[in-house]
Amino acid sequence: MSLDAPLFTVYCTCVVGLLGLCMGSFLNCLAWRMTHGESVMHGRSHCTSCGHTLAARDLVPVLSWLFSRGRCRYCGERVSWRYPATELLCCVVYVSILLRYGLSIEATELVAFSSVLLVLSLTDLDTYTIPNVTIVAAIGIRCAYIVACAFMGRDPFVLLRDSFVSGLAVGGAVLLLSLVMDRALGRDSLGGGDVKLLFVAGLYFGWQQCLFLVIVACVVGILMGVLGQRARTGSQGEKSRLIPFGPAIALACWICMLCGEQVVGWYLSLF
Repeated sequence: MSLDAPLFTVYCTCVVGLLGLCMGSFLNCLAWRMTHGESVMHGRSHCTSCGHTLAARDLVPVLSWLFSRGRCRYCGERVSWRYPATELLCCVVYVSILLRYGLSIEATELVAFSSVLLVLSLTDLDTYTIPNVTIVAAIGIRCAYIVACAFMGRDPFVLLRDSFVSGLAVGGAVLLLSLVMDRALGRDSLGGGDVKLLFVAGLYFGWQQCLFLVIVACVVGILMGVLGQRARTGSQGEKSRLIPFGPAIALACWICMLCGEQVVGWYLSLF
C-alpha cells in the first residue's frame, strides 16, 4: 500500500516511529542479555549497575534517560548514552524503510531484518562476536518472506534459488578472499561472523548490490576506525580498542535497503 495521502503518511510515520523507539529499547535489552548470559525470555528489566528492577517510568524510550539526566534513579550510576542512541537509531531506520517501501511485505521483511542487524551490531561492539542465532534469525526472516510471496502469486522456488545462489556467491567469494588475506598478513583479516553476515546480505540483496554494499561497508569501517582512534587520543594511555566490522556491514545493509538498487541501476546504465 502506497503512502499517497499526506495525513495518512504522517499518521503511519508517527506510529512506525513510536514502534521504532520501543523496539530500540527492547533490542538493546535483548543484546545486553545475550552478551551477559541472562535469559531473554524471563525476568524484568533492571539497572545494569545495581540490579534494581526498573519501573514503567524508567522504561520510556529516550525521555526516561533525559529526565533522569543519564543516571539510574536508584543508585545514581551513569546510564550509557548508547540506550537513547539505539532507540533513536531504530526509530530512524524503521521510518526510512516505511517511506522507501510503503506499507508492503518488503517493508515488513526489511524492518525485521534491520532489527536483527541492530542486535548483532550491539553484540559485536561488546564481544567482537556475531551470535549464530542472529544469522539464523535473518535467514528465517528471508525464508518467511519467500513463503509469504508464494501466497501473493510469486514463484517461491525462483526467489529461493536466486537468494541462495547470491548468498553462496557472495559468502564464498568473501571467504576465499579472507583466507588469502589471512595467509598474506599472517593474522585473521575477517571474522567468521562477518563472512556469515555477508552471506546473509547476499540472500537479501543479490550479488550486484552486494558489491556496492561491500564498498560502503569498507568505507564505513575505515571511518569508524579513524573516528574511534581520535576519540581515544589522550585517554590516559588507554590501549587501542579494535573496531568490529559487523556494525559497518549492518550500516551498509541499511544504505543498500534505501538506495542500493538505484545506485546499481545508475552504474549499469553508464555502459
